Amino acid sequence: MKRILLPTDFSENAHRAMQYATDLYKHEVCTFYVLHMVSVSYPAMSVMAPQMENPAFEAALTTGKKALEKSIHQLESLKNPKHLFKSLLRTGFPVDGINHIVERDAIDMIVMGTKGTGNARGISYGSNAVIVMEKVTGCPVIAVPGEAHFGGLKEVVFPTSYEFACKSGEIKPFKDFIKDFGSTVRILHVSEKEELTAQQKGNKRLLEDELTGVSYTFHSMLNIDPAVGISCFSESREVDLIAVVSRKHNFFYRLMEKPVLKGISYYSKIPVMVMHH
Repeated sequence: MKRILLPTDFSENAHRAMQYATDLYKHEVCTFYVLHMVSVSYPAMSVMAPQMENPAFEAALTTGKKALEKSIHQLESLKNPKHLFKSLLRTGFPVDGINHIVERDAIDMIVMGTKGTGNARGISYGSNAVIVMEKVTGCPVIAVPGEAHFGGLKEVVFPTSYEFACKSGEIKPFKDFIKDFGSTVRILHVSEKEELTAQQKGNKRLLEDELTGVSYTFHSMLNIDPAVGISCFSESREVDLIAVVSRKHNFFYRLMEKPVLKGISYYSKIPVMVMHH
């Protein structure tokens, strides 16, 4: 049985992400944990006051509880006998709460929206989504743009720099994830140089070994901004998912830098799955 965590702020994008998750796992036995984190800002003079005595906190809890009940009702109305839904209402910082639940409940996947309430139009990845993708390392995260609809995983783009060796079994969770969809993986190398170094060539061969049993092809793009390159390639092929293995200071982290963050808005219709080393 799969355990899927669905963080929500009750925005339309969060609702669409939950719909995407239930479609993605339509044929699997799953427990979906629908999580809402309550966090209330306090005036400087009242920081030390107990939260439960704060009217704003009480109101946020009440509102959150009612909204969670509504979300669970909407999900249960889909009437998939393979799916069980549980509501979770927690207080504090989202990443702390998510990390705790991932460890406590052995979560297999997080699926969340990329535009929360109050996000500026045109910025596809809300700050919470970016932080969760970076800081929650206990399981993969799928970030779902509001425009995305699940229609299978026929093609998956796997961007890489070949800068790091793919260790034995590292992408097994990725292979297990796509095996039931008959996916073809498009390995995309975006670089300023045409020739690979000896180390990069060796890492490419290791990646081939790890992808044994998977349908894949190799592609490259030169002298182009990584975010733009991945976007152009993905949109030209109408891919269904962009999957990245994240390590500190690697290709993906460079994508997360503020100057490049707007480039991610090019992925307006394509979900991104982040797997951590």
